[in-house]
Amino acid sequence: MLNKAAKIGRGVLPLLCCVLLSQPVYSAVNQAKVRQLQQKLIDNPRDVDAHLKLALEYSMGNDFVKAVETYFALLRIDPNNFHAYNNLGILYKQSGQFRDSLHCYQQAQRIDPDSCWVPYNMGLCYEAMGRMQEARESYGQALSLNPSFSQALQRLRVLSSDGADQPVPELPGLAESQIYIADSRSTRPVIRTQQSETTTVAKAVKQQPSPTAKPVEKIEKAERISERLEKEKNQKKVNLKHRTTRKGPAAMVFNQAMDALEAGKTELAVELYVNSVIAERELLSEPENGLIRQGLTYLKDRPNRMANGLFYRGMLIYIAGHIELAIPDLKNYSEVVSKSDKASSVSQYLEEANRIINRYKAEKDAIAAMEAERKAAIALAEQQKKAQEAAVKPEEEVARPSDFALKRMDIDQIIQEADKLSRESRLTDAAAVLESGLSRDPENIPLLMKSANAYTDMLLLKGDNEAGKMALVRYKKVTGLASPNSKEAAIAKEMIDELNKRVR
Repeated sequence: MLNKAAKIGRGVLPLLCCVLLSQPVYSAVNQAKVRQLQQKLIDNPRDVDAHLKLALEYSMGNDFVKAVETYFALLRIDPNNFHAYNNLGILYKQSGQFRDSLHCYQQAQRIDPDSCWVPYNMGLCYEAMGRMQEARESYGQALSLNPSFSQALQRLRVLSSDGADQPVPELPGLAESQIYIADSRSTRPVIRTQQSETTTVAKAVKQQPSPTAKPVEKIEKAERISERLEKEKNQKKVNLKHRTTRKGPAAMVFNQAMDALEAGKTELAVELYVNSVIAERELLSEPENGLIRQGLTYLKDRPNRMANGLFYRGMLIYIAGHIELAIPDLKNYSEVVSKSDKASSVSQYLEEANRIINRYKAEKDAIAAMEAERKAAIALAEQQKKAQEAAVKPEEEVARPSDFALKRMDIDQIIQEADKLSRESRLTDAAAVLESGLSRDPENIPLLMKSANAYTDMLLLKGDNEAGKMALVRYKKVTGLASPNSKEAAIAKEMIDELNKRVR
């Protein structure tokens, strides 16, 4: 598991750093606490509690890069730390790295399968990816672990069939995902979120006694104003998260697209966003605040409701990572506009559409070439196999000597021919050759022994029960003809006892 964590750290951390560094830091890290925790780690580098608290301080101060680095340092000393994997999942989800987020949640769930917060956090991740059915399943799993889990129930209601036609509210952010920190005094985890300290302060104010009704009213009014200001402040922070801190004309256009989206100007937002991405590919790593989904919903069935709508729809699908689905729109746009008098005015769009089409065609051609090469290699291997099989032909079976030839052989030659056929596993032919010799000399003991042995082999190797009976006849005849003290008589008696057990 540590190797997996290290692999994620090497491959994903640079991208996470790039994404998160582009976001402004809204609250400063408590440097005094950080220094105190760093000193603890200097004194004891394996202090799990200090690692968790340090990572949380970085998270609460929105220094996500250092938070991630601290969690990976913790996993190197404690590869099965539930809180590290769960909190990493939250941070990856915030940066749009959903696959890595789900991997971390799966590891957290493996370590603590009874935690209802892990499937809830996974549901938020699936929802952000647009995988609503999996999100529903995750929220349902969270509720099965904790039936009174109000947050999971709320998200499940939002995604229910009754509300399918209603606009989906903005997803909960980091504040509503579960962040843990270990409490070293009780060894039990303490649950904290970005708003936990604010909530604690609010509760403290509400619990203060007031001698008269008037001060209470003032306090409550102040609380309402404070809550409203806090909500406005948090909303501004959320809005700013979907702006880029990059510099340059393309970055300015990107931010204007986000402004247009918030103002409900979908067409303008789509146009500005696509143009910013065409001008600067790096903007693909910036969070787009649901613009792609909203734009595709707007253009789904009627791309002609805005100028160059077919191009914009194809580009949004392409940016979403589905190039194969984007090609039909881009091809149709290129074919139609190339033949019209608008070609010169939208040359940038035509060039971009053709670039993507050519890239897709090149990839398909490369895949087809690889497939053709694979098939050719398989065909060549088959040909070589057939050639090898043809080269190694089995030796043709030579027919046993004819009856005429056998009559011209003496007994020793017949025995030699029978031995040769037996070595070639041609027991039937060997027995037939020996029978030819016995027809001339029925009381020849060597011929009788060879014949009995051939029939015995047919019984043992082929299960021929009739051959076993013939072997018994031959061995019994040997015992009647051979001297009682001879080797042949002794062998014949042993074989008779053995065959009596086997012959049915």
